[in-house]
Amino acid sequence: MYTKNKVNYKNLEPACAYLRKSREDREAEARGEGETLARHKTALLKLSKEYGVKITKQFEELESGESIIHRPQMIELLKEIEAGKWNSVWCVAIDRLGRGDMEDQGIILKKLKQSNTLIVTPRKLYDLNDEFDEEYMEFEGFMARKELKLITRRLQSGRLGSVEEGNYIGTYPPFGYLIEKKDRRRYLVKNPDQSAAAELIWKLYPEMMGANKVAIQLNTMGYPSYFPEKPWTASAVLNILKNPVYAGVIAWKKKEIKKSTLPGKKKATRSRPRNEQIWVHNAHEPYVTLEEFYQVQDIIKTKYHPPYQLINGLTNPLAGLIKCGVCGRSMVFRSYGNRAPHIMCYGKCTNKSSRFDYVENALLEGLSNWLDQYRLQWENELPMEETALLDAKRHTLQYLQKELREAEQQKDRLHDLLEKGIYDKKTFVERAKKLTDRIIGITDSIEETNTILEVELKKEKAQKDIIPKVEKLLDSYYEIENAETKNKMLKAVLEYATYTKEKSQNGKEFTMDLFPRLPK
Repeated sequence: MYTKNKVNYKNLEPACAYLRKSREDREAEARGEGETLARHKTALLKLSKEYGVKITKQFEELESGESIIHRPQMIELLKEIEAGKWNSVWCVAIDRLGRGDMEDQGIILKKLKQSNTLIVTPRKLYDLNDEFDEEYMEFEGFMARKELKLITRRLQSGRLGSVEEGNYIGTYPPFGYLIEKKDRRRYLVKNPDQSAAAELIWKLYPEMMGANKVAIQLNTMGYPSYFPEKPWTASAVLNILKNPVYAGVIAWKKKEIKKSTLPGKKKATRSRPRNEQIWVHNAHEPYVTLEEFYQVQDIIKTKYHPPYQLINGLTNPLAGLIKCGVCGRSMVFRSYGNRAPHIMCYGKCTNKSSRFDYVENALLEGLSNWLDQYRLQWENELPMEETALLDAKRHTLQYLQKELREAEQQKDRLHDLLEKGIYDKKTFVERAKKLTDRIIGITDSIEETNTILEVELKKEKAQKDIIPKVEKLLDSYYEIENAETKNKMLKAVLEYATYTKEKSQNGKEFTMDLFPRLPK
């Protein structure tokens, strides 16, 4: 059994710490109870000092997440544990490693056990190859999961009960309303500063005036939007028209939000069908009747036109590539029955539209000019700069590898010096610890240099490969009929382009800036 001050360095070193905030920690911080990770770090450093152990690396999880897939620092820690880099992991409590589902917890325990990695907490030191410790840790994990489920269930039950009583539990009120708190209730009342605009939206739209025209009318009449610094848009109008709150309804469980199983995506969302939602009627003063609300929903359905034609596919080869140089929105392709299609911005800014073929030709001409300049730059400057950088990194790597071999040889000689009696045990332990720290530091530097070298090599290849890609695009673009193929070819060489046209400019007079897809 391991106890404080009686553990050999070879048992617990190298040592690392894993720090993660829980939901309760974030609530405590909001109440002003101090920064959690800083307190935990101090506690673990104090504990390691009692053991006579040095923690050489700290994995700090900035985002709280139950699943491993949403905890990048845990993923990195498990990789290093699997590689045999750590003899012990230090944390303030077992549930900090994870209190998600059994599968996640099983993965963590399996990696720790297979690598003979010890877990050290202020309460206990765990050796998962010890049967009692393994069972004790599994029990603590079970209790942590149970506690999490109970907390979540209580929160959901409390929210549901509050909604069924007609309370509005959203953080911010919808446009046209204020949140009133009275007699332990939280309900909506009409906002006198916004009610005229809200009433106008529900009046104009059923008169067959589209959302875009309603937005223009509101801006013309000077009505401020929810965010007064921003103008009304068609999407803002539609958000109001689709919300049953304006019919006096508090709607709950409209969307189902789950933790995503995909890396980089925290939440998976789906809209629930009406029969799965909870609607509480007559919760507050409405702007329209329920019948009028449903009539508007029917109108919205008849007006919807998808930008992507399911039969013919993509119609705009510049889709997603042209951004407004005034407001930053993506510009859209607008077709007309009796004249040439245009590229325009729906952001209600001052940027004028232009004929699509003018913009398309300017983009290709700009790419051609850029290619000439880039090719010249590549032939004269870039290869020399890249070669010098790569050579410097290779020399650094060779030096570090030599340093690592020497440090490992010194560590091997320590045992001979101990056996010959030149070093006593205390001196041996001190020298071994210093060498271990040095080896870890050099290994980290080698990994970092290798990563940089790999990135630079990929960067060099990408910089070189873009030349034939642009050449192929320029040679074949006008021969290709499929808009989707053109779009893919353009996006392979171009991040985006900005388009700006002043009121005084006409026809082909506009400014376009290109941003080629080069590695950063």
